[in-house]
Amino acid sequence: MSRMILLNPGPANTTETVKRAMTKPDICPRESEFGNVLAQVRDDLTRVVADNKTYTTVMFTGSGTAAVEAAIASAVPADGRLLIIDNGAYGARMVAIAKGYGIAHDVEAFGVGGFPDVDRIAKRLREQRYTQLAIVHHETSTGMLNPLAEVATLCKQREVELIVDAMSSYAGIPIDVEALGVDFLASSSNKCIQGMAGLGFVICRRDRLARMSHVPGRSFYLSMAGQHRFLEQSGQMQFTPPVQIIYALEQALSEFFAEGGASARHQRYVQNWEALDYGVRSLGFRRLLPEAILSRILTAYIEPDHPKYSFDAMHDRLYAKGFTIYPGKGAQQDTFRLANMGAVDANDMRAFVAALGTTLSELQVSPLYRN
Repeated sequence: MSRMILLNPGPANTTETVKRAMTKPDICPRESEFGNVLAQVRDDLTRVVADNKTYTTVMFTGSGTAAVEAAIASAVPADGRLLIIDNGAYGARMVAIAKGYGIAHDVEAFGVGGFPDVDRIAKRLREQRYTQLAIVHHETSTGMLNPLAEVATLCKQREVELIVDAMSSYAGIPIDVEALGVDFLASSSNKCIQGMAGLGFVICRRDRLARMSHVPGRSFYLSMAGQHRFLEQSGQMQFTPPVQIIYALEQALSEFFAEGGASARHQRYVQNWEALDYGVRSLGFRRLLPEAILSRILTAYIEPDHPKYSFDAMHDRLYAKGFTIYPGKGAQQDTFRLANMGAVDANDMRAFVAALGTTLSELQVSPLYRN
């Protein structure tokens, strides 16, 4: 099978063995045999970040946004109030979800690419009573790693439940949800866990799920309470699951643990980033963010101000060479984004840098900036 190197922020590259896992014989998802697969996948998803005795996973057919929506729509009670930390496109998406359901909420906004000020968040939590706070861990619109541990400490102090969008940090950065005090962690099957797109999930405390009830006027399909109870009672998902995607995820989880878990995967991703970032900056590109707050899973680079530069032209030439890059998203400066997650290694990153250098020569884009 031909291989395209994906430097977009997901779906990420997968292994041949994960792809082949989708070719298993057809099965009715209500059979106990498939129920056993669901149970194993559910336990393994939890085990990436937590102990199965204390936490469990609720799965939904859908993209990662479905998981974030399920967490917000299910966790915030009818008389609750949600504080959303917004410093990028995915913080803004949580705001849109809260507005869509008419959930009482406030927004602590730092602008796209603005690093969250923990003192400002602490002040907001002192001044207003909130039942939940929602934050993106890795804000992939800029490549920023937000201060999750510090915000989690504030939530513990104020007895505020913490909802974390860990879409592109789960399985790529070590996270201990119990030590942090995370109440709901949302992610998906297609990013750092290196499976296929189509399954969103929320990892949550078992005792919290046991007392959770459906909030009137909220989603039926994305109800964590309803989905969890159905899974517990029947061993099946309440609605039709993406069977082949779950088989692929079973294989991806096996490969994740064989690699050595989140610490080992993070180490590989950092090596990828070092090769990628060194090469891209050697060609003359500048990063959007300072190194201290980078995720090292995705990096936003400032677009050249050269008159012959065009993102589309650069994208198309690189695509023809076997590499996919991604445009920027909402930053105050024009950027393009390069991810280094997935089943890729440092050699793939160096090959990309060589192709990028060739492409710049073809486009006659040099020097990249006027000053």
